[in-house]
Formats: sequence, C-alpha cells, structure tokens
Amino acid sequence: MGQVYKSGAFIQQCFAVHPLCLTLKKLDLPARLIFHCSSCNLVHAVAVRTLSLRVSVMRAVEEGPGRSASERLTDCAGAHLTAIGVRAMDVVRDQMGLRCADCRRLFDLEIGAIETH
Repeated sequence: MGQVYKSGAFIQQCFAVHPLCLTLKKLDLPARLIFHCSSCNLVHAVAVRTLSLRVSVMRAVEEGPGRSASERLTDCAGAHLTAIGVRAMDVVRDQMGLRCADCRRLFDLEIGAIETH
C-alpha cells in the first residue's frame, strides 16, 4: 500500500495544474467524497463538514422545497457521476465547490481533513 498524506496541498495542486483531470469517483455522504486525478494518478479523500446547494430563484421554484443538498448531490451522482467536477478549491479556507454539468447545480462544501493516497 502506498503512502497516505494528510494535507490539502496535493488536491490543491491537482486542481491548480489540471482541474479537468480531477473527477468525483465515489460519494460517501455525509462523511466524505473520493476524487481521482487521472493526470497524476492520486486519490483524494475529502471529509465533508457541511454541504449546501446554490440554485437560482427560477430553479428553486422548478425543483420545489423539501430535498436537502446531500440528497440532490446523491441524485446527481447516481444519474451522471462523470458530469460532477470541481469548480473551486481553497484549502486555506477549507472550502470546495462542485458543479454538475448536466443539471447545472452548484454545491458548496466546507471541508475537513483531506487524505491523499
């Protein structure tokens, strides 16, 4: 088994250098998300503290109330996992942003520990 690095520096570097190669591979909500970088072949496990959904007013009216952000992200991952990408990354502020290209939902995450394998 390879080394495990407990730092956000590696995922930050992947996002800065080749953001399109960083893809969501597995969803273990509410605890964590697993990302894979196809360029450097690293796997990043991100602990999720909070998850919120950002939608326009028109979209909120269409979708209706009642479903949480984690339920919406689970729906996206189930329907089109490969369309979910990282849109923002700030390990200093412990924040990450995800975007679903198919349904155009934006998710904001407050992240905790990050492990790179």
